[in-house]
Amino acid sequence: KPLGVTWMRSFAAPGTPAKYNKVGVIKVGPSSAKNVLVLEPGTSAGSAYFVPLAKWIVSKTKGWQVWSVERRENLLEDQSEVNLFKEGKATATQLFDYYLGYLKNPNITPHYQLIPTSTVEFAKQWGMNVAVQDLHTVIGAATKLGGKVVLGGHSLGGAVVTAYATWNFKGRAGADDLAGLVYI
Repeated sequence: KPLGVTWMRSFAAPGTPAKYNKVGVIKVGPSSAKNVLVLEPGTSAGSAYFVPLAKWIVSKTKGWQVWSVERRENLLEDQSEVNLFKEGKATATQLFDYYLGYLKNPNITPHYQLIPTSTVEFAKQWGMNVAVQDLHTVIGAATKLGGKVVLGGHSLGGAVVTAYATWNFKGRAGADDLAGLVYI
């Protein structure tokens, strides 16, 4: 079965349309595994960034899954041409031209269009609270499996992991529900 993002309803950020109040994960490893390593990517990375590492980890350990976080801001990305490419309906040249080629050759159409800032003003308010609340949704889902949950992050993801571990969730630190932290 091909890997894909599983979306979960998450923190209702003030002013955010409901369709963006969700967080995703790519789950790698046996669904029967009770232990979960949750990985938070760095700046400009999505959940697929960790897939090669996740596959390696689950090949070397028993009883573990790796869940790689897909942040809500990735829902704002135009992945239309990437999806066509993955389906074999666009060539590598068409993929390049759509996202970058048009910058050098303005005659290339169709091409990527910037999202008008006025249509996504709500995203300016997302910040660390939303990142941590979304991670709390993921940790909560992983905890329900009944095993250990370890949280890790790369680059900016490491800062989010630190914030999560020290965050006050109704009198409990985020770290209280974790078996460990990993920094990449």
